[in-house]
Amino acid sequence: MPQGDQVKNGKAFEYAIAKVYQEYISQQGRQAVLVENEACLQAKRYYEGFDASEQQKFDNAAKETFDTMTKVEPGLLAQKNDSDVLNIYLQKDQEGEIGDVRDVVFSRQRPSWEIGFSAKNNNDAVKHSRLGKALDFGNVWMGIPCSQNYWDDIAPVFEYLEECVTKRLKWRDLGMDKRERVYVPLLEAFRREMLSLAEREESVPARLVQYLIGNYPFYKIIKDDEHRLVIVKAFNINGELNKTVNGVKARYKTPNINLPSRIVEFEMKKDSDTTLDMILDGGWEISFRLHNASTDVERSLKFDIKLLGNPPILFTQHLFQ
Repeated sequence: MPQGDQVKNGKAFEYAIAKVYQEYISQQGRQAVLVENEACLQAKRYYEGFDASEQQKFDNAAKETFDTMTKVEPGLLAQKNDSDVLNIYLQKDQEGEIGDVRDVVFSRQRPSWEIGFSAKNNNDAVKHSRLGKALDFGNVWMGIPCSQNYWDDIAPVFEYLEECVTKRLKWRDLGMDKRERVYVPLLEAFRREMLSLAEREESVPARLVQYLIGNYPFYKIIKDDEHRLVIVKAFNINGELNKTVNGVKARYKTPNINLPSRIVEFEMKKDSDTTLDMILDGGWEISFRLHNASTDVERSLKFDIKLLGNPPILFTQHLFQ
């Protein structure tokens, strides 16, 4: 799916979740308001750009999660009085850059309570971070600056890309140079630096995963059309999910998850020139796939970062449609 279509589908699904939850909660006799901020209005435009049958697919996927979510999060329905309103709002993409991966947030003010969903439409990527000539991934991701060795290693790659940009080349024009002068040396430099950072600072594995999943506990809602199912995962950080609200307790408590403490293995994926796979302790596994995000050669490259594995205790439910 082209990147533009992927964005439109993802935003449409976010809007569908917010819309159908507002409708469902209102039907239960509770007060819920869909906050029409800029993010909501943009997502609504994407949603309304699909025909009725596609809109129904988004809506149905969201509805599949009602039963599960109201059992694990009583705050969705536990209204105290008429002034206790559940606000539902969509977040700007920029929030993800500052440690908040939630797309749809549910919030009460009296009492203070909040949860969020990360919505994924046929895509389970957690981040789309970039590598560039002056982009210090160590500092941005984990608060630990990259070494001079890393900058020296990547300098030839970005000097070559600068030449290609000046010549207005497209990626297809590079031939084998795309692999030999860009992808492989850049991934090797990234790998060496990540392992070096982990040797320098033992908290790197935990900080890396914290960067990927964000600083707020959340539920990941994945719409998987190929298998006709919706997957719900609970990232219960520090026990912040499943809180009792207005005296109503959760019918099920999702387990707390632990962050990793060491990198077990970090190597190129077999038969791939674009992807690194990292295995950490505690069941965590991360895929880093480097790719060009446009037809024209650019001065930076984008990662498609996915969680291939997570702790076995992580709450995961498959809801078949």
